[in-house]
Amino acid sequence: MKEEILAHPDKSLETHLKKVAEINRLIIKNTPLTLPIDKKILEEISYLIGLYHDIGKATSFFQEYLKETDPAKKSWLKNRPETKHSLISAIAGYFAVEKYLEEINYKDENYREFLAISSYIVIKRHHTHLTNLLDDLRLDREEIEIIKKQRKSLFTDSLLFLPYLKEVLKKIDELPKSWKLTKLRLTEKIKKIGDNLLLYLIHHFLYSVLLEADKHDTVIGRIPKRKNIPEEIIEKYYNYKGFNNPNNPINKFRNEIYNEVIKQIDNLNLDDERILSLSAPTGSGKTLTSLAAALKLRNRIRKEKKYIPRIIYCLPFLSIIDQNAKVIEEIFEVVVKKPPTSDLFLIHHHLSDYIYTTSEENEYEPDESEILIEGWDSEIILTTFVQFFHTLFSNRNRAIRKFNKILGSIVILDEIQCFPHYYWVLFKEIALKMAQYSNTYFILSTATQPAIFDNSLELLKEKEKYFKSFQRTKIHINIKNKTTISDLAEKIIKNLENSPENTLIVLNTVRAAQDLFKKIKEKLIEKNFNFEVYFLSSHIVPYQRLERIEKIKNSGATKIVISTQLIEAGVDIDMERVIRDLSPMDSINQVAGRANRNWRRNIGDVEIIKLIDERNSRFFYSYIYDVVLIDATTKILSSFSIIDEKRFIELIENYYQDVKRRTSDDTSLKYLKDIKMLDYEEIGKFKLLEEEGEKIDIFIEINDEASKVWREYEKIIKIKDPFKRRGEFYKIRNKFYSFVISIFSQKIKGNLPPLVNGIRYVSKTQLEEFYDMDIGFKLDTDETQIIW
Repeated sequence: MKEEILAHPDKSLETHLKKVAEINRLIIKNTPLTLPIDKKILEEISYLIGLYHDIGKATSFFQEYLKETDPAKKSWLKNRPETKHSLISAIAGYFAVEKYLEEINYKDENYREFLAISSYIVIKRHHTHLTNLLDDLRLDREEIEIIKKQRKSLFTDSLLFLPYLKEVLKKIDELPKSWKLTKLRLTEKIKKIGDNLLLYLIHHFLYSVLLEADKHDTVIGRIPKRKNIPEEIIEKYYNYKGFNNPNNPINKFRNEIYNEVIKQIDNLNLDDERILSLSAPTGSGKTLTSLAAALKLRNRIRKEKKYIPRIIYCLPFLSIIDQNAKVIEEIFEVVVKKPPTSDLFLIHHHLSDYIYTTSEENEYEPDESEILIEGWDSEIILTTFVQFFHTLFSNRNRAIRKFNKILGSIVILDEIQCFPHYYWVLFKEIALKMAQYSNTYFILSTATQPAIFDNSLELLKEKEKYFKSFQRTKIHINIKNKTTISDLAEKIIKNLENSPENTLIVLNTVRAAQDLFKKIKEKLIEKNFNFEVYFLSSHIVPYQRLERIEKIKNSGATKIVISTQLIEAGVDIDMERVIRDLSPMDSINQVAGRANRNWRRNIGDVEIIKLIDERNSRFFYSYIYDVVLIDATTKILSSFSIIDEKRFIELIENYYQDVKRRTSDDTSLKYLKDIKMLDYEEIGKFKLLEEEGEKIDIFIEINDEASKVWREYEKIIKIKDPFKRRGEFYKIRNKFYSFVISIFSQKIKGNLPPLVNGIRYVSKTQLEEFYDMDIGFKLDTDETQIIW
């Protein structure tokens, strides 16, 4: 009896290769591509990639390793060069694709060579990360010697099902003579093709497809079936909540905006209008309206284009993901009468739990859930800017794997004003190509639309009317004078004495906010004032932050909220008076949206001040904001003493045009150059957020619930099997991180809690030393540049 050749301990190599190849072809078939390359050809190339991606496992070296039971010997066998299977598989894949394109007489010589080389790299790197494509072409003498040994040890009888096998093996036997690839040759081909961004999208896509198919077959065994979302789900929810029968001015405008946007979707030209914007005032219901627009668009595409796009809803901050998730979950609970399962609605970020459920009431094991969640196997995905943009611009296989889900989808970028201005050109160029070649739609939703695209289609045609109709706030400009924290505390107390109104103060650094909170508390006690005082920053554990935001929203008492800028974008609170330390114009507009948000009074007051650090006479805004943004803002604000809300849209548009004029495109152009040359080593350096060094995670045991989670963690950390340990942790990850804060290491000098079970840990008995229940982690440093 012939010995079975295995890909994995429980799966034959032939079964695995055929299944991956089928999934590869299916993914490409179901992706709505409009390329200068025949889609059928791309399907067949991807099919060949799947068939050849693991043929190196058919060597005696790999089979010996796979079947070895002694751990020490198995580890030795695994590290032998002859056991590695990716390179020989990649070379074989290259020759197979080359032969296929020759057989069909593919005329375009430049694309023909690129597609074969892309196939080679996709297979070679499917267990690692992408690097500079040009540097990956050369085969040295040692590699060729190893490939020769592997070729001799191939169980070729187990590979007879492979197309072009005879020709492929002949080419491998002829190495190095048969290997013609050089940097110069590929560089010439890339230049001749011209549309280098398209090459990036194709290569990124093929890599993503193989990673997806390989993971799904290995761990789950199949690609999950797509699910239907009821067509009128948002409309039914809208009617249930009574939003269609507005009983006050703000709801009247929200209803008008909703209806106008939906009407625009009905009239949209699906072929030409794929970059869309939704520009509406803060508090006008953009979350629900943008989601309704996306679902309406999805249904139009399903009926007219015969494919079903996913909806990928992206937000800049974790702090507002839960808020938006509750809205989406409530929509399903109201209309469908049960919470959405993971195959319908998925939350994905670096702290989310790995628990995946389906409408068939299946719950997957942690390793299976990880594959499905990381791969965005759902109809509506709620995620972060970081996850989204680090999928577009990355060299890491884990990030790129979900790229195939983005192509042909509807992407909502909510609060797009938070996207860094020095990446505008980079995103614009890639988005336009994705819209052109993969029918990807983008909805950029914000009250302060940045000048990224020159001609996006505005879904709210009469946006100026609504911005000018919203007369909820006045912004008082007070930036000619320097204000100290002591001055500000006096001002707030005086305001409360004269007019006890709910007051929000937003400052630029944690240190400034903590200092102000202490002074306010002292003065309230001194004057025997009985106001509620809340503090919000990233130095408060997420569990407490969410609790406080709910209390702020629901408390009927007069309250003072002192916060860093984490409260600005998307946090749905309504205050009567707002004071904001100087910040960029879009940030000012966002925080103004927390004042008189629901139009319960005539006018809400917003004051902009310029807070100075008395210790070094430096303005606090200078610690965190780009000078380009501050200069553009100061230029506008200096012309006013008071700004009415109706002027916001005009001033914001002027601001963004000025920022665009002042901004250097060097960073974007640098990454575009790297992308055009497929230099993934450099592309991998992309960072959406420029971090100030390394962060330290600290678990704070603030209450009994935290204690319970910590005890669960202690049990999990003792599990010896690393895969089981990771799987069990994934089940509690979200709860665990709701008690974790992340602090930049250079901001902490001596005040570090002990390292316990792999993480810094503050027990209940240590709270007084490290954590203040009012203002969070205690800063044992004179540094002030601690933000958020």
